[in-house]
Amino acid sequence: MKKFIYLCGMMLLSLNMMAQIDLNDRNWDTVLFDDFTIPGRYWIDSSFISSDSVWKAYSNDLTHGNNKMIYQYSHCHFNDTAGYMELVAEYARDSILAHNYHLPYTIHTYPNDTNLYYFSGRIDHYDKYGLDSAKYKYGYFEIRCKLPVHQGAFPAFWLHSSSTNSLDPYYEEIDIFEYSWSLGYPNATWLHPINPHPTYAGDPHVITCGIYHNLTGESPNDEHHDSYGRVYPNNMPDVGAGFHVYGCEWMPDHVYWYFDGQLINSYTDQDHIPQHPLILKTNYAIDGFAGSKINHVWQPEWFGTDIMTIDYINVYQLKWDCSTDEVIACQLDLDNFLYKVKKSISITSTVDEPIVSSTDKVTFRMTNSFDITGPFEVQQGGEFTVVQQDCP
Repeated sequence: MKKFIYLCGMMLLSLNMMAQIDLNDRNWDTVLFDDFTIPGRYWIDSSFISSDSVWKAYSNDLTHGNNKMIYQYSHCHFNDTAGYMELVAEYARDSILAHNYHLPYTIHTYPNDTNLYYFSGRIDHYDKYGLDSAKYKYGYFEIRCKLPVHQGAFPAFWLHSSSTNSLDPYYEEIDIFEYSWSLGYPNATWLHPINPHPTYAGDPHVITCGIYHNLTGESPNDEHHDSYGRVYPNNMPDVGAGFHVYGCEWMPDHVYWYFDGQLINSYTDQDHIPQHPLILKTNYAIDGFAGSKINHVWQPEWFGTDIMTIDYINVYQLKWDCSTDEVIACQLDLDNFLYKVKKSISITSTVDEPIVSSTDKVTFRMTNSFDITGPFEVQQGGEFTVVQQDCP
């Protein structure tokens, strides 16, 4: 019996490493769970937070690709009726749009473009006091949302560090997902959106996920970034049709990406996996593919209003106790087990064998070793999983 149970545990180990996290795994803590159903939220001013003090909206800030693409907090909507967060993109001329802040100086000095703008929304997760961005070191990050997929749309859910952080001179970024018109043609850039590849340009079945890491520490500029684990899956459903779930498990030794619960990408080279706290961000940027240059004059090609609709954003983190060698010698020890990542776990019962009941799920996580040297029973219908992983 001892050998049979041990092999079952190891089989579940191999399956668990490729599956989305199990919320019944008691080793995980829920550190953010927001389904945007709390009524009465509002933005206090152009730089602050919602009534329950977890989100910050940005204004007077520029989005990707062109200095006429601007974030402003009024384009981040708390939709109490539907229970959604909505990041709204809008094309407008200055004469018909009431701005809620002073436009960036660069807007007013840009030649011949003083009345041509795209606006959209960006939110960061903040600490409960609203004083600083919440920073995460490892965890599972998940969003359920419906994406805009038109030309120029660039919605994303990602983690990043500030290159000015003295603890992290290298810019690090984990893209949980990005969608852009150019994704099927990676050689195109915002500044040079030459004819996109006719097969994939704007294809709503193509997203990207991966890691950026600045190895030199010399500059936060894009030319110093290296890209790792980046993939362009093009065999998924239309991401603009209905809601989909995008998830990412970030650990010291691996990063796994999920789409609707299915693994779509993995990366395990620890030399390029971020090892510093990162900020969680959701934004609907407008990139340079919203327009083009004709005779060196920038012209808009997408007009109108649309929305990135967010149903929920959740974050889970593992509980760590990596210096403890845990011994389970009886049922009472199993019942009182504090589920955290341990250094080692040993089941050494001699008389009172621990039993995982038919309705229970037990997951042991450790860094070094797991041993069964005494009786141990998993009843039919019960689940028993063992996961070995690195500690922070």
